[in-house]
Amino acid sequence: MSSDQKLFCISEKQLEEMENSIDMQKMRAYDKCNEDIKTMELTKTGLDLFMKRFGKDNSIYDKCKKLIVDIDENIKQTQNHMDML
Repeated sequence: MSSDQKLFCISEKQLEEMENSIDMQKMRAYDKCNEDIKTMELTKTGLDLFMKRFGKDNSIYDKCKKLIVDIDENIKQTQNHMDML
């Protein structure tokens, strides 16, 4: 009997079910993070295409540029979160 089982007075089957549940939660969180990163990458691509199409003279060029920087930071934070899962 492991120390966790002794401490929480649970059976081996219950402990295994808990571990499996945690693994499933981690997988769901990892999948969501991957989807979020894909969406952010698509957003960056769209902004980049907009900037190339309409040029620096467009009134929102600088805002698009700043958004791309902000999105890059969000991608890094999401990847760091994934590393901690």
